[in-house]
Amino acid sequence: MKVKYFIWLLFFVLTIKVHSQELHKQFSLKNNLDTFSMVDTLKTIYLEGNPINYYHWNEKLAALYFAQISKVKPEKKIFTWFKYCQQLLKAGETQTCINEIENFIIRQQFTYQDLITKDLLPIIDLLAISYLRLGEINNCQNNHNSYSCILPLKDQALHIDLNGSKKAIEIYAQIYEKFPNENYKWLLNLAHMSIGEHPNKVPVKYRINYPNWNVEQKQFMAFKEISLKLGIAQNGLSGGVSIDDFNNDGLLDVFITSYGMSDQSKLFTNTSNGFIDTTKEAGLTGIVSGLNCIHADYNNDGNIDIFVLRGAWLDEGGNHPNSLLKNNGDGTFTDVTKSAGLLSFHPTQTASWADVNNDGYLDLFIGNESTEKRSHPCELYINQKDGSFTEESSNYNLSSIDGFIKGVVFGDINNDKWPDLYISVLGGNNLLFKNDFGKFKNISETAGVQGPNFSFPTWFWDVNNDGFNDILVASYDTRNTKNIAGDFAKELQGEKVRSDTSKLYINNGDETFSDQSSAFNIDKSFYAMGSNFGDLDNDGWLDFYIGTGSPEFTSVVPNRMFRNVDGISFEEVTSAGGFGHIQKGHGVSFADLDNDGDQDIYAVLGGAYEGDNYPNVCFENPTSENNWIILKLEGIKSNRSAIGTKLKLDLENGRTIFYSINTGGSFGANSLQAEVGLGQSELIQTLTVIWPCSKAQIFNSVAVNKKYTLTEGENELIKEPYEKLQLLNKELMHHNE
Repeated sequence: MKVKYFIWLLFFVLTIKVHSQELHKQFSLKNNLDTFSMVDTLKTIYLEGNPINYYHWNEKLAALYFAQISKVKPEKKIFTWFKYCQQLLKAGETQTCINEIENFIIRQQFTYQDLITKDLLPIIDLLAISYLRLGEINNCQNNHNSYSCILPLKDQALHIDLNGSKKAIEIYAQIYEKFPNENYKWLLNLAHMSIGEHPNKVPVKYRINYPNWNVEQKQFMAFKEISLKLGIAQNGLSGGVSIDDFNNDGLLDVFITSYGMSDQSKLFTNTSNGFIDTTKEAGLTGIVSGLNCIHADYNNDGNIDIFVLRGAWLDEGGNHPNSLLKNNGDGTFTDVTKSAGLLSFHPTQTASWADVNNDGYLDLFIGNESTEKRSHPCELYINQKDGSFTEESSNYNLSSIDGFIKGVVFGDINNDKWPDLYISVLGGNNLLFKNDFGKFKNISETAGVQGPNFSFPTWFWDVNNDGFNDILVASYDTRNTKNIAGDFAKELQGEKVRSDTSKLYINNGDETFSDQSSAFNIDKSFYAMGSNFGDLDNDGWLDFYIGTGSPEFTSVVPNRMFRNVDGISFEEVTSAGGFGHIQKGHGVSFADLDNDGDQDIYAVLGGAYEGDNYPNVCFENPTSENNWIILKLEGIKSNRSAIGTKLKLDLENGRTIFYSINTGGSFGANSLQAEVGLGQSELIQTLTVIWPCSKAQIFNSVAVNKKYTLTEGENELIKEPYEKLQLLNKELMHHNE
C-alpha cells in the first residue's frame, strides 16, 4: 500500500513539475515574443530610415555625400566634398577627414593662412577640430585611464601622442590672429592643457585662467573616477542612466542607454565585489537606442521597471517608440510597451512617474517634441491597475501641451499631497500645472516660473530646507551652440554672456515663486544636456551636477558640479572635486553604489554623432565626516515605489531636513531609496513619513548611519544590514568593446 501511495505521489509531483515547466516555457515564449516585437520595430526603423532625416547616421551620410561628388555640377563639388569631410569626422573617421583636407591643401598649393578667409574658414575650422579630436582619440580613448579628459589635466591625463594637439595649436593660433574670439581662444588653451603647456607656455594674449579660483571653490574634497575599476566604463554615445536595486538583493545596479539606433542598452548587476554585465541574461538583447530612461514599480509587484525614451532631436525622423521594460522578478525584463497601451511614435527624451489621481498606482506623463511643421502633443497615461495604461490627457486638462519639450517633472508645490507638474520648453515659456485634486490648472504666469526661454533639464527640490519644493530649470540656448566654448571662457573669467541663463525659483509658500538665480550664484549659461542632484558631503543640503555640451565637436567644456552652501548660495567645485570632464555629459545619477553611506555619481558621456563616443564615468565619494540615514519605503495604499512621499527629519541639534521620494531631475535617474545627509547630527529626534495616500507616520529617536526599510502602515523601522562593499579592482575594458 505504501509503495502504491509513493508511486502515485511521485507521478503526481512529476506531472505538476512537467506542467509547471510547460507553463514557464509558454510564459517565457510570450515574454520573448513581446520583446522581439519591439526589437523588430527598432531594426526596421534603422534599416528603412532615410539617412537625410537622421543627422547622427554619419557613416551612411558620408557614403551618400561621397557618391554625389562625381555627380554634382563643378561649382557644387567643393561644397559636397566639404559635407563629405564633415561626415567623416562625425562618423569617427577622423584621420581620413584630416587626410582629405591636407591633400586638398597640397593640390591647391595652399598654406593654412590661405584658408583663413571668410569663404574658406569652415575648411580650416574643420581641420583644426579634427586634429584636436584626433588627440583625444589617440590618447583619452585608445589609452584610456581614470584621469583621462578631466580638467585640470595633469599626470596620466596628459597626452602621450602629442601630434594631434600640436597641430591644433598651430592652426588655432593662426585662426585667432585673424578672427579673434573666445571660442578659438578656449580651444587653443585646451590643446595646450592636453600636453602640459598650460599656463606657462601659452602666450599671454591667448591665455585663459583655468581653473579660476576667484570664481570657484578650491577647498573641497577630491572624488576619484573608478568606472574602470568597477567594470562599468561603458563606451557609447549620449544616453540615460537608472540606478536602483533591480533584482531585490539589497545592492544598487546600473542600467544604461545610448543614443545610436544600433547601440545596445546595458544592465550591470552589482555582485557586492564588482559589477557584471547581465544584459543578455536579462533578456534585453536588441533593446537599443534611448537618450534617457526612468524607473519605478508601475504595477506594484515589488519589482522596479524601466521606461526608455527615444527619438529626441530628430524631427521628421523622430517617430520612434518608447519602451516599457517590465521587471519579471527573476532577473529578466520583458518589453510590454504594446500590451501596456503605451505604444506611440513621437520624438521624446523626457517623462516622469507620479500618482496624479492618488489611487495608489503610478501614472506616466511623456513630454514630446513639437515643431512648427509637426505636432507631437504631450501624453498622460493613467494606470488602469491591471498592468495597462490609457491616454487621458484631455480628462486632466493637459491635452493642449504642444511644444519642444525637454524636461518634465512632478512635485508637490503646496504640500496638499497632489503632485504638480513642471515642463521645460525649449524656445518658449515654461509651464507649471497645479494638480487641483486630479485636474490640472495652468498657473505658470501667476507663479512666475516661465523663464528661461531656452531651457532643458529641470527638477523640483527643497533647496533651502523650508518644507516647500523649489524649481531649478537649466538653460540651453540653441541660438549659440556653435560658441559654447566661448561662452564658457567668458563666464570663467567673470564676464557676462548673451545666452539665456539658468533659473532657480524659490517657493514663496503661496503657489508663487521668486527668481533667486543671481542670489544663489547659478545665473549661468550651462548648456545643460543632462543633470541631477544629490548630497555630495552629507551636510543635508542638496547639490547638483550639470552635464554640458552639444552635438558640435567644438563644445568641449567641462561638466560642472555645484555645492549648496547652507541653503543660501551655491559654490562651484568642478575642478577641486575632480568633476571637470570635457566629454559631453548626459544622464546623471547620484547613488550610494558602495554602501558606505555617501552618494557616488555616475554620468553617461558621449555626443550624438557616431564618432563622438566616450566611456562613462563614476566618481567615488570619499568618506565623509558627516552622518546619514538610508530609508527604503514600500507603499501599500500609496504606490509601491513610494514616489511622492515626503520625509521630515527633526534632528537633535534643532535642525530640520526635508526630503522627497523621487528619482531626481529630468535627465538621469537616482535610486528611489532615500539617501539623506544629516550633517553632524548624531540622532534623528523625530522622523515623519508623509505618505500620499494615508496618514503620516512618526518615529522617535532614530539612530543615524543605518539603513532602514519601512512598509506603509507598519509601526516599526526595520534595520537592514549595510556594510561597505569591497568592490574588486577589475579594470574591465568595456570601453574598448
